[in-house]
Amino acid sequence: MTVTAKTLEATAQFLLEQAAKAAAASPNEASLRHELEKALESCCEKIGAPWTPFRLDLTLTGVESKQARFADVAHGALVIEYERPRSLSKGQRMLEHAQEQAEDYARLLADQEGRHAGEYTLVVWDGSHIAYGRLENGKSAWTPLTQFGLAGAKRLLNALASDGVPLVHPLLLAHLAGPESELGATLIPAMFKAVRTAAEARKTTKTKLLFFEWRRLFGQAVGIQTDSLKKLLERQSQIHAADYGSDVPAYLFALNTFIGLVAKLTAALALPSVSEDILNDAVPLHDRIRALENGSLFQNAGVENMLNGDFFAWYADDAAWKRFEKGIASLIAALANVSFDISRKSPESTRDLFKGLYQSFVPRALRHALGEFYTPDWLAGHVVNQAGWQTQNSLTDPTCGTGTFVLEAIRRRLATASPRTTAQQLLAGLHGMDLNPLAVLAARASLVVYLSQRLTPSKPVRLPIYLADAIHPADLNDGLFEHSLQTEKGSFHFRVPEALVKSAGFFALFNRLRDLVDSGANAEQIIKALQTEDVVRTLSPADLAALTDSVQVFVKLHAEGWNGIWCSILAERFAASSMPPADFVCGNPPWVKWSHLPPDYAALIKERCRKIGVFSDDAWVGGIEADISTVVTYVAAEKWLKHGGTLAFLITGTVFANESSQGFRRFAIPHLNLPFEVIRVEDFDAVAPFEGVSNHSALLMFRTGNPTTYPVTYRWWRPAGGKGEPKRCYLSGEQFVLEATKFDELACPVPGTDAGPWIKGSRAQHEVWKTLFGAAEHDYVARKGITTDANGIFFISVKEADAATRTCQIRNHPEIGRRDDIPQVTATIEMDHVFPLLRGRGVSAFKAAPDPDYSVLVPQRGMQGYPELAVTHPATHRYLKRFKSVLEVRSSYKRFQSKQAWWSLWSTGAYTFSPYKVAWREMPGGRFAAALVSPDENKLWGTRVIIPDHKLYFVPCATLEEAAYLTAMLNAPVVSEAISAYAAQLSLGVSVVEYLALPAFKASDKQHRELSRLGVKLTRQNDLPSAEQWEELDGLARAAFGL
Repeated sequence: MTVTAKTLEATAQFLLEQAAKAAAASPNEASLRHELEKALESCCEKIGAPWTPFRLDLTLTGVESKQARFADVAHGALVIEYERPRSLSKGQRMLEHAQEQAEDYARLLADQEGRHAGEYTLVVWDGSHIAYGRLENGKSAWTPLTQFGLAGAKRLLNALASDGVPLVHPLLLAHLAGPESELGATLIPAMFKAVRTAAEARKTTKTKLLFFEWRRLFGQAVGIQTDSLKKLLERQSQIHAADYGSDVPAYLFALNTFIGLVAKLTAALALPSVSEDILNDAVPLHDRIRALENGSLFQNAGVENMLNGDFFAWYADDAAWKRFEKGIASLIAALANVSFDISRKSPESTRDLFKGLYQSFVPRALRHALGEFYTPDWLAGHVVNQAGWQTQNSLTDPTCGTGTFVLEAIRRRLATASPRTTAQQLLAGLHGMDLNPLAVLAARASLVVYLSQRLTPSKPVRLPIYLADAIHPADLNDGLFEHSLQTEKGSFHFRVPEALVKSAGFFALFNRLRDLVDSGANAEQIIKALQTEDVVRTLSPADLAALTDSVQVFVKLHAEGWNGIWCSILAERFAASSMPPADFVCGNPPWVKWSHLPPDYAALIKERCRKIGVFSDDAWVGGIEADISTVVTYVAAEKWLKHGGTLAFLITGTVFANESSQGFRRFAIPHLNLPFEVIRVEDFDAVAPFEGVSNHSALLMFRTGNPTTYPVTYRWWRPAGGKGEPKRCYLSGEQFVLEATKFDELACPVPGTDAGPWIKGSRAQHEVWKTLFGAAEHDYVARKGITTDANGIFFISVKEADAATRTCQIRNHPEIGRRDDIPQVTATIEMDHVFPLLRGRGVSAFKAAPDPDYSVLVPQRGMQGYPELAVTHPATHRYLKRFKSVLEVRSSYKRFQSKQAWWSLWSTGAYTFSPYKVAWREMPGGRFAAALVSPDENKLWGTRVIIPDHKLYFVPCATLEEAAYLTAMLNAPVVSEAISAYAAQLSLGVSVVEYLALPAFKASDKQHRELSRLGVKLTRQNDLPSAEQWEELDGLARAAFGL
């Protein structure tokens, strides 16, 4: 922009005066910055320059930075580092430090904005003195520090006028228009109120329809609540002065609508040429928004299906539009002060614009509740590299989120593309889908902006990202795609000919079908109108009949006032199901446990999951407590991967260890006779590549067509960084491989098991393990410690005991179970049912130390509580009766013992009271260790058996000799290392003795007697076993196994 010399002179003089006042009056840097920013804002108004300061004290974290930095102020390409008033002239070191800060900020901003670092004008300013700098070729060049005078003020104003407009980037958008910005606090609660009003109204409106069906269709994306999500709702409710907790789906719908609006505006503004200017305030706002929401802006730019299946345009037609109008106008005005010139941004920052927007706008608690852990670009690049994908190959991501893997493929194609390569050619063979409408919008917007220079209105492109469910796709039967949808009006079945779905004009045809249904035409009229299209006119009578049936369903829904979205939803789902099998399927499916899915959705997909065989056979270990990523893996291999193609998925590493993933580890779909050949697994647990979480992540790669041959390579990765802070972020997959450390082991299911947990080690270790594991029959049975489901009642401290009356004074501890509905009670009860308690913290190799603070009340000796407790032990009964209402609703009681006495404890039997036990922790947390548990000598009640709690498993033994033998065998290095090799991420239960081929104790066997003797000795000695004792123990155990 051009500023007249006169205006510039006067404004510079004004700035000079204000700076002098501020320097004289400000007590510190923060005060000076505040005053000078106010002055600069006034100056921008005087010279007609835009005013879009980047948020003060904005935390920027760059790839190479070791810690968060705080940029004072960034005005586009002008970075100002403020210092204490009149301080810069007091020493060269202070000046150099300020200059270094400004240089660091510029580099970090360059990473965010996508500008070249050399484009930034750097300023250090203390109100009285100023210096200007630039970065060139990694080095800085600064002017000498000078008194802030008229020339310096003019230069500063010229920089604001010419470079003061920021380039669009996610953090800037979050600052200007994020959910917690002033604009977000205005629009989101207004939208929330409008959604709730529509939902509660008797009349059906577009808002009500879209909200209800979004809530139903995507229930699995809105029905999951976690503690962090609840905290988010509380914070957002407080910031926005709205009770979001009263209707969580309505809040999420309003939030998604707001984010969707910002994303659509950003995409429209980033297009190099559009038919209508969304910023043109000469056109009524409502008209501009309608042009945005009906998709015409994108269609005219050469994009066919940008807003297909969009649920978030309701606000434009809602009765509460006037309440949104002012906020939307302010939103557009804020965006008007941002540059959307994509040609000035680096390809990497352009590619990540909408992914970053989604991550910045959608709170982490919500994304993680949905199982969305967004893949860093370097990790996606690594996955694609390891899979072996080449630019001529096809690739599908069935849970694509914001499109990371599809964009990675396009990035690689662009690297070798000629200027004449079209968008269609770049997208050929690439496909993605996702169930989250907002993520789909972000993915499509990313493609539009990334390919914007290659879009041609005369040859519109269909974006290959579909709003569809990877687990519940449409099925192809006899040339017809079929799909059932659950709606508020019931379940409806749709059939559409395959030829129609795969035709080039499919979306256009379904858009026309939607318009015809909306016009009120009947089925006969609609079919007649559609038959003017070649693809419909040439359908066989059977195919036409199927299409007519579907049209009749649309007409029926329209007649009931429940229409407006179905044509788009079905078009998306059918199009997704028609995607051709790909050479490669790559992605990062959502990590959500089965138990966290909304019940309706779980019921919908349960039969398909059983059919493909991903569940465990054992219901007692949670036969269907698999991670949903395992289901996506199998469906993707069945539906979207070519025979012989490669699948590469980032999934939770626990699927290679937990018992609930047994079916998944068979790596085959039995009814299709489709085996999978595992190529390799790479473990990223130590790298922790996903932001804000420490989930155990792993890369699984397999090919279809051949069964897996074990052992397979299991690669462990360790991050760069040495003993310092581990490096979590890398510039590329190649840099990760160069800098991180890897080591390979071999993995196979525990010998003797059917798709058991994988055991990982060297080839020599595997040879040993073939002997240790795999017994056809087991001589030992493990049991779980007692489950009270109310530790705050049954875990007690004993204050004193009376041997004459055989009673003791106790106090319960509600804080143990973190429950507010259990009062603390002091009571005197009979001591017959009070026992020493063993918890996980008391278990180590050979040693079992009863809990020093708590004992446990166990009012039974078998599977159920004593029915005659009130008669035989009235004081104990009175104590427990205080808590009857709590005890009756315990999950284990309701599920397993509802017809027994209400004080019954689960996982308790005669075995619980065995005098000798061998116990281990369910979650070992390190190397496996077994403890010898003997009766406890207590001054209050004499000798009593020790009771393990539910976090322990144990083998009951009749004699000390047998218990000592078994303890010694399990702690022997050759055995404990073998258990640890498969149990690193496993809940260790009965498998310890079920998997091992443990010889039964024989008192006549000399080796067994020696092991028992050593077990007793190591248990009773105060010191830890010596190296010599460990060596002796290992030798005896190996001999017992015949090694």
